Amino acid sequence: MAHPLALRLTALAGAVLSLSAAAVQPATAETVLDRVGRTNRLNTVVMNGDLPYATQQGNGYAGLAMEFATEIQKELTAYTGKPVQLVAQPVDTIEQGFAGIASGTVDVACGVGFSWGRSMFVDYTLPFGLSGTRLIAPAGNDGTPASLKGKTIGVVNNSLSADAIAKTVPDATLQPFDNTAAALNGLKTGQIQFLAGDSLWLLANRSSVAPNSAVVPAVPYNRAAVACIVPENNSGLLNLSNLAIARLMQAYINNDPGAQSRINQWVGPGSSVNLSQDAIKTYFANVLLTAAVLALP
Repeated sequence: MAHPLALRLTALAGAVLSLSAAAVQPATAETVLDRVGRTNRLNTVVMNGDLPYATQQGNGYAGLAMEFATEIQKELTAYTGKPVQLVAQPVDTIEQGFAGIASGTVDVACGVGFSWGRSMFVDYTLPFGLSGTRLIAPAGNDGTPASLKGKTIGVVNNSLSADAIAKTVPDATLQPFDNTAAALNGLKTGQIQFLAGDSLWLLANRSSVAPNSAVVPAVPYNRAAVACIVPENNSGLLNLSNLAIARLMQAYINNDPGAQSRINQWVGPGSSVNLSQDAIKTYFANVLLTAAVLALP
């Protein structure tokens, strides 16, 4: 029997190839940076119900991922010398989002957890977050494999957390949902009592869908950096995206009120995630120290 990861990679590759086959690539292919300069548009993947990363607000989208996508938009505006518009491209599933980026039909997606399998099809920017797989569970359940034996656990199709739970809690039954909004609604309406997912996503949404439940266990089942992704072989866009992300993290470290307000409203003190400013600063500083110059305030 084929390995599950191999099957998923094959399926994703097929989706990418089917999208790419619709158009014949010219001998000298237009890069994403070329296209942004020509169209003055930066197309970004968004998915409703994906707080703290992105969710629909009125006619637009807001969230932590959108803060970093906006910084990339600003960097591209400065680079091209023309106003670049950030255009949301809603998707219904994770697979649609990855297929759009991998085929080059969409320019960027932020708030994406890293995996080696995914990196075969897209390029990751500097990370701006760290998350991992945990669960929203009824009070009294500690979220360990033993406590989940025989339970039905909701997961989002093609998510890193679905893989983690399938591998580490084999005695549970997984209930897949097409997207984050459907999974949250399943928990809210009582279709499921357990929901596995990205820790920051669970913390950001718990109070609105299961206020009497807890996010467990204390130590996540896995850890993954959270970043933006761009189509492969687009070093110009990747470099400018990294610069934009680094600027916002640096501004936060240097106590810039605007930068701190933008980040804190989604994951900082007083938010549903409620991370301390010191914790956020430490993470941002560690990222910059591995890849860039860190300018102390």
